[in-house]
Amino acid sequence: MGINRVQGIIMAVVVLVAFLAVLPTIISSTVSASTTTGIDDATKSIIQLIPLVGSVGGIGVAGLIAFQAIRGSGKN
Repeated sequence: MGINRVQGIIMAVVVLVAFLAVLPTIISSTVSASTTTGIDDATKSIIQLIPLVGSVGGIGVAGLIAFQAIRGSGKN
């Protein structure tokens, strides 16, 4: 049972590191998309929220994996 918890924590760290490795690409893509001509201010605002939503999603998934690893799946 202890090995599964350690593996779950390691998996959560791997997911978080993988997300952080991709985050600069997401940010640069949204910056270039928001500088596109022909879009209005509301669309620019929505595009600029993409890194925030992605960050919350990546941290949330890693946190959920870690939470499930610590709590266990309910099986003994």
